[in-house]
Amino acid sequence: MNEWSLLIFTYMMNAAAGLCVMSGVFAVHLSRCLPADSFKRFMMLTIFIICTIAGAGSVASITHLGVPLNAPNAVNNVFSAWLSREVVVTAAFVGALGVSFLWLWKTGKFSFLLYGGAMAVGLADIFCMASIYRYTSILTWNDINTYLMFYGTTLTLGAVLFVPVVMVIRKAGHRAGITLPADTLSLSQLWLLWGVMAVSLIGRLLYQPFYAHYLTRTQLTHKSITFPLSPIEAYDSIAGLRIGVWGAAVIGVALCGISLVRAQKKARSGLPVCAGFISGCLLTIAAEFMLRYVFYYIHI
Repeated sequence: MNEWSLLIFTYMMNAAAGLCVMSGVFAVHLSRCLPADSFKRFMMLTIFIICTIAGAGSVASITHLGVPLNAPNAVNNVFSAWLSREVVVTAAFVGALGVSFLWLWKTGKFSFLLYGGAMAVGLADIFCMASIYRYTSILTWNDINTYLMFYGTTLTLGAVLFVPVVMVIRKAGHRAGITLPADTLSLSQLWLLWGVMAVSLIGRLLYQPFYAHYLTRTQLTHKSITFPLSPIEAYDSIAGLRIGVWGAAVIGVALCGISLVRAQKKARSGLPVCAGFISGCLLTIAAEFMLRYVFYYIHI
């Protein structure tokens, strides 16, 4: 598997877009429960984290070009190639985040319109990214499963990462003048985040039998047109790894859910910071990374 730079890039951009969406969804709630200055600093720090993640992914993608100075040539076919469109939309996504940050910094007011635009551009970026692989000669990618996997990872990582961001800022944010109360995220809101994780995972799992049927039918009616690669054979050769990764994803989401159930039984408010919840988040993050590895595993 020699696509590590693309794996890291797509994974990081999924994380950045997902965290942007989740922070935007909860921005209304946070603007009401936090002091104005704390909310401003919280969103500025969150946007900075998102841009850092996106920037790290972009740096990784440049290493895939062979000659980084040729990067500007990637936008030459924006009207005909999904790759060029993805480059442009990725730049627009980071730019929209930057504009939101500067507006907040200069005016002291968070613009839901600007940030909503950044969220929309981020989701469009994921569509362009997935379309690059959907419309290629790699048979294992020529299915709607490609879109499901990319958007599923985006939603899952967004929900999983938003909780640690709030948790870390709550514990260390006072150094930046941010004061977050213990009940910044209530149990009901944590259940909402968990629901996003669960629906994302279940939706992808439910489609896998249809995807397997597509692969079987395609293998019987098509020959590999990516010689010397045999993507379907390579995909079948890691059945054990795929099952293990899906199992890890299920366990990760289940651990987070079990932690919330225990917290609810104890009638606790705020973030249920416990070993089970943290372990579930870390396992889910690792499982999503390995699912992306499986996606790129096309070599025998």
